Amino acid sequence: MNPALNIWEKSRGLLDLIYARGLDRAPEMDCAAQGAELLAPLIGSNRPRLLDAGCAGGHFYHSLARRGLKVDYYGLDSSPQTVALAQAAFRTLGLEPRRLVLGALADLAGWKFELAAVINTLSFNPDFREPLDRILDCGVRALVIRDNFGPQTVIRWEPDGYLDEGHNHLRGYWNQWSLAETREFLASRGFQSQAVEDRRVRGQVEMVVGKPYRWSWLVAVRE
Repeated sequence: MNPALNIWEKSRGLLDLIYARGLDRAPEMDCAAQGAELLAPLIGSNRPRLLDAGCAGGHFYHSLARRGLKVDYYGLDSSPQTVALAQAAFRTLGLEPRRLVLGALADLAGWKFELAAVINTLSFNPDFREPLDRILDCGVRALVIRDNFGPQTVIRWEPDGYLDEGHNHLRGYWNQWSLAETREFLASRGFQSQAVEDRRVRGQVEMVVGKPYRWSWLVAVRE
């Protein structure tokens, strides 16, 4: 994506928070904590390669490490500033910045992972199928997904409205996906999925920059 049109590049406050999370100096996100706990029984003992799809500051690494979960972690994000800040944070902490990669989910050809975490990511894509297809093509045997799931798909292409001055004309996707359609798609790729309540919202609607989000989880395992 052209950085000039990337809404994730246009909020100084958000970028500062991303850096703080990368340094593990901000409160742990509820979704990162729950995602790590949902992944825990899927990890096993062989230190699997894990893709954090839409990694932002790489904060999910800290949630895994805090719980003693051993994975070969890689984060992918499409925002150049976000990845640069995450890499700087990892470098400060003595971690490997190469584990945070700039790129789009559509460009995952050739990568191999055993596990994936897709947390608060699919909603911001034109459709959920392409990014999920690319992730599943990497050979994952299990993944956890948190997103805006509801009874039907609703496509929203709208301004953010909370960006820095001069950028609030920029639009992005704020989509809701049909939970049933997403599960059917996973089943078509050979995955059995289980819906799990998000413990932050408990089935309630949360407003995210003025858009309604029905956060919930899917835990999917290859059959």
